[in-house]
Amino acid sequence: MTDRLKIEGLSKRFAAPVLNQVGLQIARGSVHGLVGENGAGKSTLINIVSGLLAADAGEISLNGKAYPRSSRRKALDHGVALASQELSLIETLSVAENILLSDLPGQSLGIARVQSRARARELMDLVGLVEVSTDDRLSTLTLAQKQLVELAKALSMPEANCQLLILDEPTSALTGPQADRLHEIIRDRADAGLSVLYVSHRLEDVLQVCDEVSVLRDGAIALCAPCSALTSNDLIKAMSGEALMVHKDDNSKTPGEPCLRVAQLATDIFPEPISLCCHRGEILGIAGLAGSGRSELLHSIFGLSAESKGSVLLMDAIDNHEIVIDSPSQAVKNGIALIAEDRKSQGIFADKSVSMNSTVAELGKLRGALSTILPRRERQVTEELIDRLKVKCEGPLQSIDRLSGGNQQKVLIARWLQARANVWLLDEPTRGVDVTSKLAIHEQLRKLRDDGAALLMVSSELEELMALCDRILVLSNGKQVAEFQRGQWSKEMLLEAAFSEYTHRAVRAAC
Repeated sequence: MTDRLKIEGLSKRFAAPVLNQVGLQIARGSVHGLVGENGAGKSTLINIVSGLLAADAGEISLNGKAYPRSSRRKALDHGVALASQELSLIETLSVAENILLSDLPGQSLGIARVQSRARARELMDLVGLVEVSTDDRLSTLTLAQKQLVELAKALSMPEANCQLLILDEPTSALTGPQADRLHEIIRDRADAGLSVLYVSHRLEDVLQVCDEVSVLRDGAIALCAPCSALTSNDLIKAMSGEALMVHKDDNSKTPGEPCLRVAQLATDIFPEPISLCCHRGEILGIAGLAGSGRSELLHSIFGLSAESKGSVLLMDAIDNHEIVIDSPSQAVKNGIALIAEDRKSQGIFADKSVSMNSTVAELGKLRGALSTILPRRERQVTEELIDRLKVKCEGPLQSIDRLSGGNQQKVLIARWLQARANVWLLDEPTRGVDVTSKLAIHEQLRKLRDDGAALLMVSSELEELMALCDRILVLSNGKQVAEFQRGQWSKEMLLEAAFSEYTHRAVRAAC
């Protein structure tokens, strides 16, 4: 196969070198994987190829010709489509408008709306976005649904024109069945001649769907080989320089006293009330398909649902009485942490420093006698958190926007460690995080559990839940359908429970 994309000597630096003489070739009709630790330079490379960023040096050719990439528009005109992890969507526009934004069909008096809706519906059905209307505002969608909109947008370019499709963490917010559907689409498009650059931290996905894979390490290509000749450990060793050390959990631990009790919690999302109890020294997993109510459950517990009924009760460890949690301020005051699924819009304070983002939940403890923040103390605390969580950054004053997604996630965890939270509501806590950072976060969560914290954790990766959790509660279509103890579950049992209410609904509809 001849090269579709050829990169030679590509270099880029900001305060320090990010890419150093990178060379990469992607064949026609090939799916080429790109992996590396957070901060290895993957996002910078993608942004250069897609026209969002200029390189300092190096050459890129497309189909054997020099590839002008001076802007995103130029890249699109040359058939380079991008589905970014940091979604390039507009919240106030409709789903159809977002999908077809780069190539809206026109007519003499404006946009051909009927044609737009039909084309958008076709793409939405292709990626599995079947329960959303083309006219829905993007702001009303979940993160997983928005990611599917981003994918549909990238696939909107006519197949005859599309030369290279760049997918940046395309399955980070998707469930297993949704990811499988995407992989089928990728293989079908590649078989028809499209070239795909597939960037992901899910190494098993890379090895399954890609033909070749390149590993970026410290801004340079450390390995390029056929996927058939590699294992996940081979990739990890190339990424970090050492083999993976897998944690073997001690399953003999028993949880402590009840800490958080949810009684008959009902909202418009939950047709039947939800009740659960999480104990000290326990990780309780929340499984289910995207849209099953997982995120909404955590938000309601944190006090973010204005129309909820029922009660959320926290047991005070000192005098053993129950505290009613009915607002986010009450939750934070009593040591409840929320790490939201969408860190960009619901987690980080954009354009603010690492220091501010990591200490904002406990600024009161950093004030002096005149109620002013003590810069030296704030910097010291931040440096300690950076070291504890191995955050890759230039220092406490660096803007959090300049960090990789995985390092931003570590800063969010640092925020609540500084606040000494004792109940953690974790929504996809390792989304977009490289495998070594993921294991480090897992270790931190286990340490919190072993120190007596209560953790409720949502994850689209069943393997992650099965590795970390002491119990797993399953939601299906807004209903609490099953609960499993460690040692009593299997992936098949969890999936069957997650699909149960959707299957029953289809049967009822057929009758």
